[in-house]
Amino acid sequence: MKKIRINKPSGSQILAAGSGVLFSMSLFSSAFGVLGWICFVPLLAALRGKTARQSLHLGMISGTCMNLVALYWLVGTLTRFGGVPLVPSTVVIFVFCVYSSLQFGIFTWYISRFGLCSGKSVANALVISFAWVVAEFFFPVLFPYGIGASQGYYPTAIQVVDTLGVNFLGFLMLFANVSAFYLLDDMRQRRRPAFAPPVISIAVIAIVLGYGTFRIDEIEKLLETEPRVEIAMVQANFDYAGKTLHNEPIITEKHREMSREFTEADLVIWPETSVQYWFPEEDSVYRIDYQRDVVPAGHPSHFLIGGLSFAKDPALLEDGWDEEDLRKYNTAFLVDPQSNILGRYSKTRLFLLGEYFPWINEELRFLKRFFPMIGDLTPGEGARVLEVPGKNIRIGPLICYEDMMAELSRNYAKTGANLLVNLTNDAWFGRSTAPYQHLLLSVPRAVETRRYLVRSTNSGVSAIVSPTGKIEARTGIFTEESLKGEVVLIDSIETLYTRVGDIFAWIALAVTILFVVKNYLGRKYTD
Repeated sequence: MKKIRINKPSGSQILAAGSGVLFSMSLFSSAFGVLGWICFVPLLAALRGKTARQSLHLGMISGTCMNLVALYWLVGTLTRFGGVPLVPSTVVIFVFCVYSSLQFGIFTWYISRFGLCSGKSVANALVISFAWVVAEFFFPVLFPYGIGASQGYYPTAIQVVDTLGVNFLGFLMLFANVSAFYLLDDMRQRRRPAFAPPVISIAVIAIVLGYGTFRIDEIEKLLETEPRVEIAMVQANFDYAGKTLHNEPIITEKHREMSREFTEADLVIWPETSVQYWFPEEDSVYRIDYQRDVVPAGHPSHFLIGGLSFAKDPALLEDGWDEEDLRKYNTAFLVDPQSNILGRYSKTRLFLLGEYFPWINEELRFLKRFFPMIGDLTPGEGARVLEVPGKNIRIGPLICYEDMMAELSRNYAKTGANLLVNLTNDAWFGRSTAPYQHLLLSVPRAVETRRYLVRSTNSGVSAIVSPTGKIEARTGIFTEESLKGEVVLIDSIETLYTRVGDIFAWIALAVTILFVVKNYLGRKYTD
């Protein structure tokens, strides 16, 4: 068997591509999460002796492969949901993956440009790790798939995110990657290894696991003393094509029927857009055509329901208006047993193309004729905690992929929410890894805030995630089933991450800038 020679372009490209594949696999399941600790090793090996321009290309190869493997299901989403033929869908997703690969390319350009791969030292390993945090946090991507989130299925490893967030865990993982590269590269060249970085990495991993063990035990003891409430979630499993206003009576009745057994629940949750009827923003009663209640008659529970709402543009009220003049929202409604709306939250982070497209209501409105799947929703005005009267349940609602965004959950915890609830519909992604990836990427939110996270989905995976990151219960995908359980309402904990947020990413940015300035000034005075 021939060895891959890293001094040849083909070998370097294979190594870079391999890193991308390993990274993506770490997001697939609990069996592969450990790959996050070593996935950058092949890429770092490929950068040895390369110019900054060559490193940029290798980084983009790695990033493109990572995104193609991790997000392969987007092709099917475009063909099923958007009606775009297979070939154009593939081309669009490939272009998107190439753009996203710039996150890797900028990172590899930086570490080569400043010679960070040429010497093996703790300082270099730290600077490389800080640089990745900057690329990961500040580069705009469609899905925030940070490497730290790959540990979501490992409760002991994920506990550290309650300190400085998932970016801090990603930093520690990158340091371990660099240390492993140092060790393997020295062994390959039959040189005496630089032991300091690997030893520090082993110590860091031991501290992370030790901290995780301690915190899990501490939080579980707290959970035994805090108040509990019973919740239930309905997973009615409607196909994405069947969720239309025309089928609204069937969809609503199915959710109503599946909810009737949960008379002991304090809160019953229906997923995103489980009711297809559009409700006026000013309406305070959740009824269909103002003739029948949405929730089951006589049911004693409160409901959190995913639905749709609209508001008229006040500037057009006197001149008349049509549908295009409406502001439309993806909304979660808190409803009492009499179908009165007690509060609502409209999604603030809309999904590009599926829910909005920049300037679609102005310069590019004509695109709707060619691509009808482009959404025209309006973002909500901000986070709103929804409180269930008499139950001490203060809900931080998260719609669709908002449960991947740490900032939103943190803001809810700071403003008094003691339960995070995600309403979503992942049916668009078909029978793929996407619903499982969505669950994985949401787990850190429970640990960062030390709040229960419950996920109510249309087609799976619905889940109950404890404040330790343990998935206490979950459903399958594309199954019609309900999920119920008890959750603990925690008001007594404010984590360090809740207080300081993503300050570590800004520290990483400051370190990176200072390193660049120091390097530049050093060269200037040397010259």
